[in-house]
Amino acid sequence: MNNHFEPYVRNKRDLKVPYISCQDYTNLEQASKLIPALKQINQSDRHLADANNAYTYILRSNNDDDIHKSIKYGIWTSSKENNEKLNAKYLEAQQEGIPVYLFFSVVRSGQFVGVAKLTSGYKEESFQYWWEIKKWKGHFNVQWLYVKDVPNKHFEHLRNSDNIEVTRSRDGVFLSWETGKQMMKIFEEFSDKKSILNDFTVIDEREQALRQYKYQMQQQRNQQQYYSYYPYQYYDYQQYQQYPQHYQQQQQQYQNDYWQQPQK
Repeated sequence: MNNHFEPYVRNKRDLKVPYISCQDYTNLEQASKLIPALKQINQSDRHLADANNAYTYILRSNNDDDIHKSIKYGIWTSSKENNEKLNAKYLEAQQEGIPVYLFFSVVRSGQFVGVAKLTSGYKEESFQYWWEIKKWKGHFNVQWLYVKDVPNKHFEHLRNSDNIEVTRSRDGVFLSWETGKQMMKIFEEFSDKKSILNDFTVIDEREQALRQYKYQMQQQRNQQQYYSYYPYQYYDYQQYQQYPQHYQQQQQQYQNDYWQQPQK
């Protein structure tokens, strides 16, 4: 397990999640020893499609990185509208004693990447390492059940509650259980082993870089009390990722200039 940088916690509403990783995510038996959230993935004896009823939604991510973190840490969040919708449906499902399943797709990927079960209502604490940090607030707990790359062609005959093909669904669209059941059946029977897990070690590197960036931002905030003139700038993360050495040299120069000033 790696934990090179302390979790970035800006205030009490930030969700503190230590960094975890492993060398081979495709070996789920070994990976789950370090990352417990992986234990429940791709079990062959579930038969979830045989349930009499369940609530189901389609959720779409703008990138693989947020799916990666959701799988590793068992969390998810969406727009304010979708969060309110999911929270209300979760509470309703709890009263009825039925599950809420989420089918995930990445925009423009041409496939669905997995299925998760919603395991909590909405919580106020925000995770600070989504790819677009300021866009997402709060979180839900989720348990990932299937992580498989299933091409859209396997779902093209199915339609959502808007009578549109499920492969063209908007983020947060509700599905009838009749449609959700068929999608679940496809995931259960799909045998191709290709999945986003194959890319996890590469995405881990990006997550580590993002955590390093956040950590250094916090360090700079702490230094402000010593460098009162400090021209602090909030660098875009993508800029930091492209030019980390230049960025660090520039910040060091600020500190050197400070100590060269005449002391009163």
